[in-house]
This record gives sequence, structure tokens and C-alpha cells, in this order.
Amino acid sequence: MAALFHVYTCARTSDIPILQRDLCRSPYIANSYVDLTILWNQPSAAAAYARAMETATAAFLIFAHCDVYFPENWFERLAWEVDRLTRLDPNWAVASSAGITSAGEIVGRTFDSSLVPLFPETSGLYGKPLKVPVRIESFDELAFVVRREAGVSFDPLLPEFHLYATDLALEAERKGKTCYGLDMPLIHNAKAQLSLGPDYVRSYQYMVRKWRDRLPVATTCGPVTRNPFSLPFRRLRTRYKALCRPSTYSTERLSNPAAKAKELGLDRELAVPLLEPAGVLEGQ
Repeated sequence: MAALFHVYTCARTSDIPILQRDLCRSPYIANSYVDLTILWNQPSAAAAYARAMETATAAFLIFAHCDVYFPENWFERLAWEVDRLTRLDPNWAVASSAGITSAGEIVGRTFDSSLVPLFPETSGLYGKPLKVPVRIESFDELAFVVRREAGVSFDPLLPEFHLYATDLALEAERKGKTCYGLDMPLIHNAKAQLSLGPDYVRSYQYMVRKWRDRLPVATTCGPVTRNPFSLPFRRLRTRYKALCRPSTYSTERLSNPAAKAKELGLDRELAVPLLEPAGVLEGQ
């Protein structure tokens, strides 16, 4: 398994308690079945990950937030999923647990601790099961898989820690490669996003300059577009929700993500594939 997968994350020294609580607690990482490289105190995620890919040797590279927990059987299921996807589309480059189609449909399932109030009927697990991989336009940075032999990489000039997954999806598209959403539920033990700060603005503005002729592009937190009023409106709306509708967010994080994964039945679901490797891709 170690030769097949390698996990990378960017973290600051202050993130050590989060790493110990979540990512490093993931069973396959904790038991050293899958290697984890922590890139400390980097100036930008894209630059750090681009350098990491230059020396990577695993077939599939997983890039994840340090507050992600991969449940029991997650990597075994991932091995099954990427094998099936390669059979169905040998041209794929990136796959994600949380993506979005060009029509704006969210693809994949995730438990996000910050969004529990929005999905009380599912105990915070949002999204619907997928029987087959689904083509997506972009994906969330929380966790995604890059197929190394596809030859796509990150833009080292993209500043800060935002939109690097969307940029990677567009780079894959430019090379004629494809991206897919997979049914790989996991735990995102995240804090609520209460604002879109200047760091997000810098990433967004870089993306607009770089991809002006390709925009708009859908992302899981709102579109990137040439419309100059789009981002200011989203920033105002985010602050309004934080100040006037605080009940829609949760500020509590899980102390034991493994227990939540078992409560939601994720370990059991990930152990048994929903279909045999034959099938028809959605979104074609």
C-alpha cells in the first residue's frame, strides 16, 4: 500500500494538535501502511505541493487538510476505486471526495463538523452515495487524489492556500485530462468559515488573471468569474451569515473522529464496494 499511495499535507507548528487529533490518527497512517509527508510552514500550498510532486514516487498522491480523518478501510476502498476508474477512463488525472460539476451539483459525501447544523437529519454527513464515478469541473481542497502518471501538477506561483485544487482541475482540463468525484466518505473536522479574507482575495485575483479566457468555473465555495462584483458579494454574504445567522455554523470539533466514523457507519460502507468494476461513467 505504501508504494501505491502517499499522503501530503501543509501545516504550521500550531497545527500539531489538529494533526494528532485527525490526519495522523487515520488508521492506515497511524499504522504506517501509508506514508505521510508534512510540509511545514510553507508560504503557499501550490508551491509546496509542486515541489513535493517533483520527487514523489507513489502511483497516487493524496493531498489533504490536516483536519481530515480517513476512516478504517478508506485506502483499501480507494485502491478499488482508482482501479475501476482507470479501467473506465485511462485518461483521468484527479479524483476527489468532494467535487462539483459544471452544472453546480456537489458530488461526493463528507462529514464536516462545521456544517452539522445544516444537515441534522444525516448527523452532519452531506452528499449522496455514488454508484459510479462522476465527471467534475473542480473539487474541494480538503482531500483529493492525483494520478502521478497523468503528468499534471500545481502552479507554484499561485499564492496562499486557496483555489489550488481548482487551478489543478483547470490544468488537467488544459492537458485533455479528466477529473472525477468518487464515493469516498471521510471526516472533515473543520472550523466554520466565517470570512473570506485578504489571502483568499489574492488567490482569487491570481486565478482570474490566469484563467480569464476560461472563466467562469464552478468551485465548492462559489464560482470564480470575471464579474468584478461576484467576490465582494460573496464576502459580504459570508460575513452576514457569520454575524446574523450563527446557528447555521458549528464551532465544535470532534474530539474523536474515529468514533464519529463508526457512528455514521463509514468503516462498514468503505469495506464493501457498491458495484463491480464494470459500469458506465456518469457525466460523459
